[in-house]
Amino acid sequence: MPKQKPLIYHRMMTITKEQFEQIVLSATNSTSEVFDMLSPHLQDVELQLRNELLGDMADKLNTVPGLEQCVTKLICLRTYAEQIPQLDLVLTPTGFGVVSNQNLAPASADRVKNLLQQVTNAYEDTYDRCLELLVGTDWAETALARVNIPNLIYTARQLKMYVDFPDTDVHRSRLLEFRTKMYQAEEKVMQRVSAEFFDYLLEQTRKNSYTREETAMVDYICKFVGFCIAKNYSAAKSMLERIENYAEAKQDVFTAYKDSLAYKTKHFQTYQNEQEDTTYFWG
Repeated sequence: MPKQKPLIYHRMMTITKEQFEQIVLSATNSTSEVFDMLSPHLQDVELQLRNELLGDMADKLNTVPGLEQCVTKLICLRTYAEQIPQLDLVLTPTGFGVVSNQNLAPASADRVKNLLQQVTNAYEDTYDRCLELLVGTDWAETALARVNIPNLIYTARQLKMYVDFPDTDVHRSRLLEFRTKMYQAEEKVMQRVSAEFFDYLLEQTRKNSYTREETAMVDYICKFVGFCIAKNYSAAKSMLERIENYAEAKQDVFTAYKDSLAYKTKHFQTYQNEQEDTTYFWG
């Protein structure tokens, strides 16, 4: 009889009513009875975040200062956001609550929509904060790190640094809207300085381990991506040339670039028939 694999049990977080209310009330101005309706869903959301973001780091949250508090906030906000459409919400003098008797009219659709947006924004900002705490840890070497950080610009805060938006209310959903454009812009960078070098810079991003020269190069690339998103193509063209020139100037420290096929193709020299060469042809 084949030996069965042992079941793996993960330690689940315990989120108290006091923790939940402190997070959700401050973020949404909601009243306390909401927790009783949502508490059965907290573990489901925790498992989803383990699969989507944390991986094995979910069992080592206390090894990174601030991460456990950040993940707790993430779980609470996502649970609330997912359950808002199913709740019979009412607006009370102290905030949103759950309808407890037939004499209270539900909150208007617009108020509920605004609440959902408020919770979603807070959740997205917290997700980004978790990413900022995870880079530079063992998590950086995992597949989930590659899924969550596929571009050099990986948080909404970074996006706002490199793209001049008319409004300041920019969250992770806006970043995801521009992901295709970021891929397209980064592909142009790879054509100039090689996919190998760009992949190396992405690895350094996840490890939070830039050298001084890498910091400058990543800043140039992010500026180029920002110009592409903003459709400022003349500035983008100039920045792309700067990226290529900087890679050439620093080729001795950018070894991933110097060792790449793109570099060797760019610097290809016609084969010289030298007598010392083992393939020397008599002529």
